[in-house]
Amino acid sequence: MDVALISKKTPEQQAQAVAEKERKQQVAEEKRRANQLERERQAFMSTPVGQARQSFERGDLVYQCSIDVMSQQAIIIKMVGSTTAQSTNDPVVVLNAVCREGWELVNGSFVFVEQEQLSRDKFMSSGQNVAIKGRTVGYYLFKRSDENRCKPTDP
Repeated sequence: MDVALISKKTPEQQAQAVAEKERKQQVAEEKRRANQLERERQAFMSTPVGQARQSFERGDLVYQCSIDVMSQQAIIIKMVGSTTAQSTNDPVVVLNAVCREGWELVNGSFVFVEQEQLSRDKFMSSGQNVAIKGRTVGYYLFKRSDENRCKPTDP
């Protein structure tokens, strides 16, 4: 008759196994947090404010960025006409944040970038209904201003 030997862990071995499991969980959690922080840092560095920070740290004398200010969707309604739907963004928060990175706003200009044009013949009359899809982009030029530089904080 074979009797299977059951190996039981001593209380010290059990405590050591629990401690090892907790250590592995802690290491995994720290790694997840570090990865999340790196993703957030990369996301910040891809924004106009993050790019302004990098430009300042490189020693650049000027910095230029573009921000979508307005988006316009073309809508054609059969037998009725055409219209557009607009959404706007206020760039002031971004512009102030760029200035706090050590820049002074020198100039801003706006351009409408047409992306698509839809047209239909008018119903029971001559001519066309036209709706344009596009966006208005603000282009901003900054010059370096050391006195505007605030202490950078992590994103």
